[in-house]
Amino acid sequence: MHLSRRLSELFNPLLNSLDGRVQRHRVNSRILISEPNRFVFYRIPKAGHSTVGKTLVYYDPHLTSEERQEITLSGSKSGPYLHPRELGRSRARVAWREYFKLTFVRNPYRRVLSAYLDKIARIKPATKNLGTSPVDEQGQPLPFLAFLDQIKGAALYEGPHWAPQVALLPRDLARLDFIGRLEKIDTDLATVIERVYGRKMASGVQNWDSHKTKSGDDFHRYYDGSAIDTVRHLYREDFEAFGYSLDPETALR
Repeated sequence: MHLSRRLSELFNPLLNSLDGRVQRHRVNSRILISEPNRFVFYRIPKAGHSTVGKTLVYYDPHLTSEERQEITLSGSKSGPYLHPRELGRSRARVAWREYFKLTFVRNPYRRVLSAYLDKIARIKPATKNLGTSPVDEQGQPLPFLAFLDQIKGAALYEGPHWAPQVALLPRDLARLDFIGRLEKIDTDLATVIERVYGRKMASGVQNWDSHKTKSGDDFHRYYDGSAIDTVRHLYREDFEAFGYSLDPETALR
């Protein structure tokens, strides 16, 4: 199993092109490929990937209404789409060279806070990626600043939900045909639907997020000067790569 995984990471271009700081086999399941529609969607946790995925399924012209309903009821995040290892090397090579490659990103301030509120404050299984207990001496979830301190080391790349977004994408971001923003999901997703399906997004965005945290509601409660400085440091590459302002107030707009 490990040899097969290693070989796929070496020779599958959708995997060996990844940044690599997050283990590639953990990113594999977060990449969705549609051969009929010729797209590759790099799903970034806490950046609207569930909504994008559901909307892609909803407007997919190759699915029947019954198939769409079955996928929705199942709660599947992958839907009818494949992952790189399922494609194999030759088909993955075609996808890497020819398919429309897209992702959606999010303001780093909001994204890491959303990850904390969903995975740490609610003490979900993803807390195992911290490498330490997710609770303090009183048995309460780690405070936000303590969580940020904990991921200053290797743990930053152990949890896909809080790993820098650039670490979940191809090393060469220029290979992506479209980088949408969660902050502009209505317009950006409409652009994607028209590009991959050749149709208008007549029924709008299809919302589907059982892990929604409303990270903007108590933003100032969590972000003091230390938290702001730490997030700027940990996610410097995301701020630069995707053009987000270092001013935390812009995260609320």
